[in-house]
Amino acid sequence: MSVIKRREREKRQRENAIINAAEKLFFSKGYDEVSMNDIAREVELSTATLYLYFQNKESLYFAIVLRGTGILNEMIKQGVATAKTGIDKVAAFRKAYYDFTNEYPDYIKIYNYFQSGRFNIASKNKEQEELDDEKKNLPMPYAGEYTQQILGLRKERFKILCNSVKEGIDDGTIQSDVDPVEIAVLLSAISKSLSKMPPDHEKLLERRKISHDKYFTDMGELINRMIGRG
Repeated sequence: MSVIKRREREKRQRENAIINAAEKLFFSKGYDEVSMNDIAREVELSTATLYLYFQNKESLYFAIVLRGTGILNEMIKQGVATAKTGIDKVAAFRKAYYDFTNEYPDYIKIYNYFQSGRFNIASKNKEQEELDDEKKNLPMPYAGEYTQQILGLRKERFKILCNSVKEGIDDGTIQSDVDPVEIAVLLSAISKSLSKMPPDHEKLLERRKISHDKYFTDMGELINRMIGRG
């Protein structure tokens, strides 16, 4: 292995170690209760060294959001790929999203915080586009670069869902008079609602002995009756 390749590999290993340490702290304490000094101590590096790899705490947080978003997209793509009909692909999409919320609740929590309005996502995306236009070589990934990638994966998910609806219309498993984009927006909202259901609604369902799994199954049957054929 050449010296350049070895250094690149060591750099990636160091970045992953930093992200792992930050992830542990963000998961347990939340964004606002963690500092770059805390992360440096967790990964056993100086704070100055940390800033050689990440611009600030925000960019590190976004790197973790990106990691979780990548896992979600892979689960969705694998699930949809195994389904045969359009309506089955829609169900597979929702099942993958639901499984992700159960298997990776911490990633869901930080993704919801990422979208909560705490960060000016649109502004950071615009800043990154301006940097891209100027073709500047940045020494490290900025928050805007992570934002672009996260939003790109979000668009990929929506396209998968929209195409699944279109395929269902073509193969006759979904009603032909529905708008694929409109239905995809609705189904996306329903999937996300499972990850941030208000506590009072959860208690209402619990009192009626309706578990999360049963609620998910019932919603699937309702969706099938709403958009399916036969």
